[in-house]
Amino acid sequence: MIFISLTSFFALLVGFGLLLAIFFLQYHGKQIKDKSSPFECGFSLVKATRVPFSTRYFLLTVIFLVFDIELVLLFPLMNFASNLSLFFFIFSIIIFFILLLGVIIEWKEGALNWMT
Repeated sequence: MIFISLTSFFALLVGFGLLLAIFFLQYHGKQIKDKSSPFECGFSLVKATRVPFSTRYFLLTVIFLVFDIELVLLFPLMNFASNLSLFFFIFSIIIFFILLLGVIIEWKEGALNWMT
C-alpha cells in the first residue's frame, strides 16, 4: 500500500513538474497569422478553398489502407506458426497471393508511379 502511494505521488510530482517546465519554457513570441492558422494536407485555408485535389494522393492512401488491413489479417497467423494446421497454412497463402496480385495490378495500372 505504501509502495503504491509513493509511486502515485512520484508520478503526480513528475507530471506537475513537466507542466511547470512547459509553462515556463514555452515561447511567447509574436504571433504570425500564417503560422497560427490550421494547415491540413498541403491546403492553405486562408487562400482559395476550391483547390484541385490530387487523386494520386487519395489513391495512394486507399492502397495503403487496403494492404494494411490485409496485413493485419496475416499477423495473428504468426502466433500459431508452431502448430499451424493445413487450414491456417492455406488461408495465409491465399491472403499472401491476394496481396501480391493487388500489388501487381496497381503496378501495371501505374498507380505506384508517383512522379508521372
